[in-house]
Amino acid sequence: MSKASKAKASKPLTFDQAASELPAAEAQARALSSAYSEAYEQCILQLRALHAILARQGAKSKTALRRVDELRAVVDAGEGRTVPKFELVPNPMITQGLLDAVASGEVATKHEASIMAAKNQVVLVGGLARVKGKTEAQFMAAAHYCHLYETSQIGPMQATDYSQVRVDTSGPRQDQVSASQDDTRAELDSCRRALGARAASIVDKIVVHGLSVRSLCENLKLGQGGQARRRLEKELLDALDVLVGCFNLLPREKGKPTGWRDADRPPLVLPDEPEG
Repeated sequence: MSKASKAKASKPLTFDQAASELPAAEAQARALSSAYSEAYEQCILQLRALHAILARQGAKSKTALRRVDELRAVVDAGEGRTVPKFELVPNPMITQGLLDAVASGEVATKHEASIMAAKNQVVLVGGLARVKGKTEAQFMAAAHYCHLYETSQIGPMQATDYSQVRVDTSGPRQDQVSASQDDTRAELDSCRRALGARAASIVDKIVVHGLSVRSLCENLKLGQGGQARRRLEKELLDALDVLVGCFNLLPREKGKPTGWRDADRPPLVLPDEPEG
């Protein structure tokens, strides 16, 4: 046994000692119990306040998610809608002869040679029409790429004219595929090599086939968040910059104008002075 245990065993608690220490011990217990009750009440009040904050934040989060669902439903419903672009186009109601007659004074009625019309950009560049931040050069490059893609395809077969005499039915003629289509395919293949496989696939799906950026993100498993869409939009615009270079759509730098005055002048040769 240790010395402390021996000391306790040797000095048992007496009645007088217990009676004298009991009031102080009871007072200390009551004070500690009261402090515990106050701390418990404070904890309950703080928990109620935290629960109220949590409930408010949860309600706000549910409202935001409900708003996202409403907006997404509207966007999904408008995937194929047109994106108009207003431009001046030749007036289809008048002819060049009428304009000449107005200019010469034969006709007094005024006719506008051009009218404002709305063009559907989705027809020209597909899903790029709904991408913000694109430049005019990128738009023109996408339109030209889409034109190359459509021109490179073999067109539908012509209707058979049964009134003509059938001479040869051995098969399709070679001239059905024109030389211009061959040149177009060569140019399209050159653009695809410059883009690379991934960039060419992105341009084909968005510009040619009209897929939206958000739909392509879902197909590629990139997520539905705004960060994924912005990354894919950047890849698309970077690919269009490559096409801008392929099609030479960048404006030429204005250098020093050259002309006959800018050429080096020949040295001036003076005639020999006569002697004497």
